[in-house]
Amino acid sequence: MGNKPPLTWGREKDRMRGQRAALAGICEAQRLIRVEDPKAPGGFRFLSAAWRGLSAHRHIFRVDRLDAETLVHTEPCVALAVARDAAGAARILDIRADIHPDEIEGWVERMADSGATELHRCSLGKTGPLTARERLAVALDLTAEEPAPASAA
Repeated sequence: MGNKPPLTWGREKDRMRGQRAALAGICEAQRLIRVEDPKAPGGFRFLSAAWRGLSAHRHIFRVDRLDAETLVHTEPCVALAVARDAAGAARILDIRADIHPDEIEGWVERMADSGATELHRCSLGKTGPLTARERLAVALDLTAEEPAPASAA
């Protein structure tokens, strides 16, 4: 008999879960629906994508061209400005948990100048539309920095 304490499965699962979360990086986990589009890099574009955050949770986003009109006519959402390289790998350039309608046009122009070509929007959670708190949680999960707050009107 040694002095080694018995293995507690619950404690071991918590330890392993913490290691997995620490190793997880922010990445586009999966492109879900693909449509032929000769104007897009690689000849196609995706209508939805899953992003994995630092917590290792997957968040489902609708993918559109980077366009101010798309954000103006949408429900409150987490918005990602995404650039895609020639090989199709995605990179988040900026995240907004909430964006004021007066800021949309300027934000889209700045992101386009930075190289963004896609707008990824997440507005639904497991139980329905995302609340302001849930949108902030998704944005924080996908970035190491605090997302820019919405300006007051």
